[in-house]
Amino acid sequence: MQLAKESLSLCEVAFRLCTIEALEMCDAGDLDQLRLLGLPLIHTSETHVTLSTRLTPYEAQRYCVVDIECNASDPAKGQVIEVGAVMLEGQVEVGRFESLVHTKEIPPAIETLTGISLEDVSDAPSLGSVLEAFRLFLGDAVFVAHNVGFDYYFLSTSFEQQGFGPMLNRKLCTIDLAQKTIESERYGLDFLKGMLGIKEEGRHRALADAKSAAEIFLTSLEQLPPEVCTAEDLIYFSKPNPKKRKIKPKKT
Repeated sequence: MQLAKESLSLCEVAFRLCTIEALEMCDAGDLDQLRLLGLPLIHTSETHVTLSTRLTPYEAQRYCVVDIECNASDPAKGQVIEVGAVMLEGQVEVGRFESLVHTKEIPPAIETLTGISLEDVSDAPSLGSVLEAFRLFLGDAVFVAHNVGFDYYFLSTSFEQQGFGPMLNRKLCTIDLAQKTIESERYGLDFLKGMLGIKEEGRHRALADAKSAAEIFLTSLEQLPPEVCTAEDLIYFSKPNPKKRKIKPKKT
């Protein structure tokens, strides 16, 4: 995203966003509306904007560490049945989100894996109400997850299906970040939890896994190289094999 590198005029930003099919019903020139979708835009002048993550020190950034449980691996065939999230401001926890979601179908394999039964979700709030509440909780924080591609895609698609528009939040994967900052044989959540001595609170439950991912994330922050200064630096550093420049983590 060009905004991660420089300021752009509002007209150019609006033009580029208008080419995105998922945003065709949005006012691409309305910064408040874009922030509600998670795009952290700030003015750098009267006519230009950039991403706040580009200017915010990574220690001061808000990160929402998320985990979801679903009754299928594809949002076209299933839905979210639990959302858990930990909000961090720098290295301090400032909030938590946790909710089961009503559904009429939980396959036996999913019930065995998560321990979530139809009885558990019979009186849970609807998917739309949970997503609306979670979107308000998330705001324009950086979206963080262990295997972020799955959680981000599933939730963004679910938001769109419910008529809330897509997520535009910046995102970061704790697997990728851990691979650059933590020496380990494997980088699955359970393996890292055991290696780092993270307390087991409930395997394959959303909030418990979000809390574990948050601890992995905080451990990684302790091993960042000095070149990582801003939140956007951190996002860039976490990506696998950046082509333009490489930043090596400190030796431990």
